[in-house]
Amino acid sequence: MPELPEVETIRTELMPFVINRRINRIKVHRPDTIGYPDAKTFVQELTNQKIIGLERQGKYLIFRLNNNHSLIVHLRLSGQLRLENGSKPLRFERVSFFLSKGIRLAFVEPRVLGRVYLIKNGNYPCVLKGLKNLGLEPIHPKFSYQYLKSKLKGRKATIKSLLLDQSITAGVGNIYSDEALFLAGIMPTRRANTLDNEEIKRLAKALRMVIRAGIKYKGTSVSDYLRPDGSEGNYQMRTYVFDREGEKCRFCNAIISKTKISNRTSRYCPKCQK
Repeated sequence: MPELPEVETIRTELMPFVINRRINRIKVHRPDTIGYPDAKTFVQELTNQKIIGLERQGKYLIFRLNNNHSLIVHLRLSGQLRLENGSKPLRFERVSFFLSKGIRLAFVEPRVLGRVYLIKNGNYPCVLKGLKNLGLEPIHPKFSYQYLKSKLKGRKATIKSLLLDQSITAGVGNIYSDEALFLAGIMPTRRANTLDNEEIKRLAKALRMVIRAGIKYKGTSVSDYLRPDGSEGNYQMRTYVFDREGEKCRFCNAIISKTKISNRTSRYCPKCQK
C-alpha cells in the first residue's frame, strides 16, 4: 500500500502538471471507484473545474478546486496516479481525468479498492471519516515523544498494530512501521503498555527518520507502487527488514524473520529487536 512517502512523492511530482489546469472531461470506466457522490454527479460537478492546489493528509491526496470543492484520492492497496498523453486507457484504469494542455491523469487500480471522492471543502461524508479522524504524521512539528506516549498509554495491543492505526500515526503503514521498529530496537509483537519512556523516545525518532528517508528516495516499489511517470521509487534498496525475510541483518548478520500481526506480515531482526 502506498504510505506517506509514496503519496508525498506522487503529490510533488504531479504538482507541475496539474496546478492551474482545467479538468475538461472525465471518463469513469468503473463507477464503483467513485466513493462519493454517485458517478453521474461526480462527473457533472467536476467537469470544467480548475485545480488550484494539491495537498496531502496522511495517505490521502486532496486536489483543491476553484469552486470550493475538493477531489480526494485514496490509493488504498494498489492505486496509482499516472500522467499520460492521448486517450487510450491503461490496463486497470478506473477513472480518466482529461486536463487542459493535453494531459490525461489516469487513476489505475488493479484491485479496485482505491476510491475517489468529490466533496465541498470541509464537508466530509461518513465514507471519509478516516480522513477526518487522522492523527499526527511523524513529520508533523507537533509529533513528539509526549504525543506518542499519550496515544500508547495503557494500550495492550501490539505496538505494530497501533502504528498502523491512522488515528495515531497518520501515513504509516506496513513498510515504515517495520523499519521504525527495527531502528528503535523493538519487537513488533511487544504490547504497547510494556514500552518504557526510552523506547518510546527511540520509536518517535525512528518514525521521523524512516518517513523522511522514504520521501528522499521517492518511496518503496515492491509491488504496485509507481510514480506518476511510471518509474519506481528507490527506498526498497535501503530497507533494513521490510521485504528482506531470509536475508542477513545489515547490523548483526542474524537472519531477518517474519510473523503475522493483525493479518499483516511483519519483518524483524530476532537479535536487534527486543
